[in-house]
Amino acid sequence: MIPKSFLETLLYIDIETAGFYPTFDEVLYKDPKLAELWEKRCKWLAKNIEETESKDPKNLWLNRASLHPEFGRVVCVTFGVFSGETERITSFYGNDETDILAKTNKILENSRRKGFKIAGQNIKNFDIPYLGKRMLINGITPDPLIQTWNKKPWEIPFVDLAEIFAFGAWGQTFSSLDLISHSLGIPSPKDNLEGSKVHKHFWEKEAYEEIKDYCEKDVVCTMKCFSRMSS
Repeated sequence: MIPKSFLETLLYIDIETAGFYPTFDEVLYKDPKLAELWEKRCKWLAKNIEETESKDPKNLWLNRASLHPEFGRVVCVTFGVFSGETERITSFYGNDETDILAKTNKILENSRRKGFKIAGQNIKNFDIPYLGKRMLINGITPDPLIQTWNKKPWEIPFVDLAEIFAFGAWGQTFSSLDLISHSLGIPSPKDNLEGSKVHKHFWEKEAYEEIKDYCEKDVVCTMKCFSRMSS
């Protein structure tokens, strides 16, 4: 379906994120305005989450802040490229978000100069806008490769696995990587860590290596899915 030669022109990416502060109490103490804005965001979240989930801003911070770049931070970025049939993986991770983003931007710049496109799972809705916003917040100008302003749809160099797997079906791009990989007969990358636990692992355990390993597994799985759909 996808030419195998095309796979080697793609830069595969995945990110892991956490809330900017470990708890909402710390937000209240260190940034009252951000706390106020989070409480406003929670009113919207309360309408769009399961009834069984707590609507309290403190609990929502622990479970949801990492999903919103205005309230979160990037803790790991993993890149992958194909070298023949082999996946080559590079990761930037830890507690220095500015350093992670600066190194990420350099990879994007080098990839753009080589004519690469960016590929991944649900990158149009999450990874790319998250990186762009966090770069701006950290005083970094996002590389043109991830900027979408003033570009025509066909000029945007993003290749999203969720869209490919949807085959054009409206509203069907919500399929998770876990579901797509299982459907294609590829072992799931999900083991003892999942995205919802990254915040706790980052702040309470400082489990940077474990988060990095989890992110890399997602990238490798995504690359295998692309390969499975190629010919």
